[in-house]
Amino acid sequence: HNKIGDDGISAIAATLNSSNVSFLDVRSCDITILGVKCLSTTFSTNQNIRNLWLRGNDIKVDGARLITQAAVDNGKCELVFFGFGSQYEDDDVVKKMCSILADRRSQNASNKDSSKDVDGTKQKSLEESPQQQP
Repeated sequence: HNKIGDDGISAIAATLNSSNVSFLDVRSCDITILGVKCLSTTFSTNQNIRNLWLRGNDIKVDGARLITQAAVDNGKCELVFFGFGSQYEDDDVVKKMCSILADRRSQNASNKDSSKDVDGTKQKSLEESPQQQP
């Protein structure tokens, strides 16, 4: 884990605005709420980021609230991970935002599963099968 701190995450966040990065793992990088503010701004312009791992950073409850709200507002993000047993898990706001993200993740997973049935492949193969003669 690189100790990039707030300056490093700010530089990364600036480049993410026009990238296709979907998974960002910045565990134990000495990020504080200042760095989280930059990341939350990035969420408003980059809807490719689906997963963000922030475990081991000192972002405080306010930072956890800010980034989870930004992830929810993003519309595409599915997971913000603070680490199992995180101090933020007990905060009602963070808990609510993470629940919304979990629901989104489940919905996207079920949409992927159902798209296998509704993409026309099964129906088309039945339509193209020869009719049985009596």
